[in-house]
Amino acid sequence: MGGKILIVDDELDFIKLLTIRLEHAGYGVEFAVNGKEAVGAYVKSLNDEEPISLILLDIVLPDINGIEVLTIIRKEEQSRGIKNEEGVPIFMLTGYDRPWMDPSELIGTDDYIVKPINAEELLKKIENRLNEKELK
Repeated sequence: MGGKILIVDDELDFIKLLTIRLEHAGYGVEFAVNGKEAVGAYVKSLNDEEPISLILLDIVLPDINGIEVLTIIRKEEQSRGIKNEEGVPIFMLTGYDRPWMDPSELIGTDDYIVKPINAEELLKKIENRLNEKELK
């Protein structure tokens, strides 16, 4: 297991707790507290030896929302020749239930997770998604 996960959320206590769980499971962790930081961290990682493996992206952020961040990231990947199925997995995190969201806004996401989060389930989803990506 392993890889680098970017947590994008404006709740620092949530970031701290999730970081502890992810690091204990063997993942490296970076975090961003707003959308602009998230985009910057991801784009920078594309030039790193170990790019970000997965993004946990809150929908409600103080500057640009998670849907906009998702769109910017996918456009950046396209501009670099990264195909849709090869892009970074993105799990949307939110306190809102799915019916609130327009499904078309979620195109390009790999999962939709409602807070509060069950850490064990999240770790299993992350592991499964990263294993699927390795097999492609």
